[in-house]
Amino acid sequence: MSPLSVSLVPPLQFPPDDFSVTGARISVLWGRHRSVYGLDVGGVGNITDQNFVGIGVAGGFNATHGTTTILGLQLAGGANINTQKTQVFGVQAALGFNYNEAASSVTGLQIAIANISKHTNIYGVQAGIYNTAQTVYGFQIGLVNVASSLYGVQIGLLNFHHKGIFSVSPLINVGF
Repeated sequence: MSPLSVSLVPPLQFPPDDFSVTGARISVLWGRHRSVYGLDVGGVGNITDQNFVGIGVAGGFNATHGTTTILGLQLAGGANINTQKTQVFGVQAALGFNYNEAASSVTGLQIAIANISKHTNIYGVQAGIYNTAQTVYGFQIGLVNVASSLYGVQIGLLNFHHKGIFSVSPLINVGF
């Protein structure tokens, strides 16, 4: 375990990738470590193999292959990719897309061109051109919105609410 990591690109980093970082990881291009707890900043990207807890900011991508807990912000110029259980408390934002593969939750705001989170519960707002979620408690705003369950409002060109009275609705869809 190390309180600080500095990386150009793996393996040109200290400490090596089999370490966990508790504190801050600063990567000129990108860094890769077992787990990161704290602040994670990457010029191009951040790769975490097991657990990530904290704030992640990258010019290109944030990729976590284990559990992810975002405390405040996960921001990427391209994509946020989380392949296991993810919990976001705050904002998950990307210029490209947010991808949460496993059962997850976002409490706050998820915003990107595409939010691909079909197993995710949204508590707040999901905004983008294309949005998909398991359950929405709040708002989905985009051109195409998809939710299995809706407890709130969808605003978009096409709105899909699989368990609602109207499974497809143009412009606005409401679920309670």
